[in-house]
Amino acid sequence: MRSRVDKIMAVAFPIILILLGLFYYFVNPAGLHFPIQCPWRLLTGTLCPACGSQRALSAVMHGHPLEALGYNYFFILSIPYALLAVLVSWYNYGHRLDGLKRIVFHPIVLKAYVVLFIAWWIARNLLHL
Repeated sequence: MRSRVDKIMAVAFPIILILLGLFYYFVNPAGLHFPIQCPWRLLTGTLCPACGSQRALSAVMHGHPLEALGYNYFFILSIPYALLAVLVSWYNYGHRLDGLKRIVFHPIVLKAYVVLFIAWWIARNLLHL
């Protein structure tokens, strides 16, 4: 049986996704006075793993995937995995996606994702990506 939170999120997630999509379509985060800035970068001067994600999302929303990759490789390459995680968590009606869910949330896959996340954090600062 699905929890109440799962039922709410199954409805709320598409609404949130649409609202975020509209926001990043109409608001340019590359603007000089964009209100949401990275606290890590403000404090340390280095890039966090998510720096550039807002600009990347805006570029994707405007149909510029290569530009989006330039802002944040890891974010763009993580989108399919994140969508799969949502799909198998909140839209697995009749347990049809249980096999895929075992793969998406397999401990090795999760550990690999964390290692890649940390490697991206280090590499983007050392190599200025």
